[in-house]
Amino acid sequence: MRRVMIDADVLIDVEKGRRHLPRAHLFISWISLYEFLRGREDYGEVKEILERVFKVVYPSNEVLRLAAKIYRDLRRRGEPLDERDVIVAASAISHDLPLMTRNRGHYERLVRYGLKLAPVD
Repeated sequence: MRRVMIDADVLIDVEKGRRHLPRAHLFISWISLYEFLRGREDYGEVKEILERVFKVVYPSNEVLRLAAKIYRDLRRRGEPLDERDVIVAASAISHDLPLMTRNRGHYERLVRYGLKLAPVD
């Protein structure tokens, strides 16, 4: 079965009934999980549900090193990117997971670092 990391924007679409989760082993970065939960009243209950559906990817030393490298390179190029997006991308790259996101404009420039983008079903 394929593996895919889901970004917060796709998860929001799923919650609103605009799309379905793909049939795959599902992963989510802790940053995306935080983004999804941060404004909710029922964050504790929803967090437990999401932790049953997704494998949450927490930052390892490899993820942190890669995120710092990407961030520095983007700044040097004059192409800054929100740090949350850099960490999500570094998590996907480090775990060899394609990222499913609607925010392709931000993430397409990270393909040069090894990011794979999954089609948004």
